Amino acid sequence: MSEYKKALHVLMKSPVTDDIVKYLTNVTLKVLPQSNYPSPPSSPSRHSKEHLPSLMTFITRLVRYTNVYTPTLLATVCYLNKLKRILPKDATGLPSTIHRLFLACLILSSKCHNDSSPKNVHWARYTDGLFSLEDINLMERQLLQLLNWDINVSEDDLILDLRPLLEPIKEDLQRSYLQRKRIYSNNQQKVSAGAYHSYNYTKGHNYTNSNSYNSYNSYNSYNKLQSKYVPKSELYHHRNISVSSNLSSTSTLVDRNSPPHNYVYV
Repeated sequence: MSEYKKALHVLMKSPVTDDIVKYLTNVTLKVLPQSNYPSPPSSPSRHSKEHLPSLMTFITRLVRYTNVYTPTLLATVCYLNKLKRILPKDATGLPSTIHRLFLACLILSSKCHNDSSPKNVHWARYTDGLFSLEDINLMERQLLQLLNWDINVSEDDLILDLRPLLEPIKEDLQRSYLQRKRIYSNNQQKVSAGAYHSYNYTKGHNYTNSNSYNSYNSYNSYNKLQSKYVPKSELYHHRNISVSSNLSSTSTLVDRNSPPHNYVYV
């Protein structure tokens, strides 16, 4: 069920698509397959099949006029399915009955699940003159009576009623998860293979245990000793140069005219 909840979350955030409109149309048609729901007593009977748009056209126009959100349409499906379970199978009605059923459920869903919803006078305009304000008011009252004012829609209700829409989304989420898992597994294998190769390379060139490393250290040690060893004659030569430079400098601590044996230099 958690997978369907994730799919429902995705569906709720998606825009209204043609698939959603088609699904709404099919659900509405199944409420009364032969449009045999009784017409309200005061409802006008002027609507004929010749002037009545198809249900899909009717729904599409309402969606376009109202810019209704996807969650509102999904809750409408739940109200339609509730009606399907409540209405008697032998009920009769007008050809426009299925249009009334959908519109009443859409209005109820919009008012229950949105902070701001169009007024009934606006809904009447959205029908392009198909229904009057009196028709809209009557539809809404009758729907609330049929539902016994039970207008709650739970997450479980949505998952059960929207299963055909959720199934492809769930499968797509599963494919995406498996693909990400496969990519992660491949990356981990590459990292492990790289570490193994680096370890073998280091192990094959372990200078701390190889003769070349010892020879290298011995050579460096010899060079250091050689650099430290300076012949005695060269040392005296450098010392004489240093003394001469001091004699020519002005850094002496005694007078130049003093006897030579009294010279002291720093």
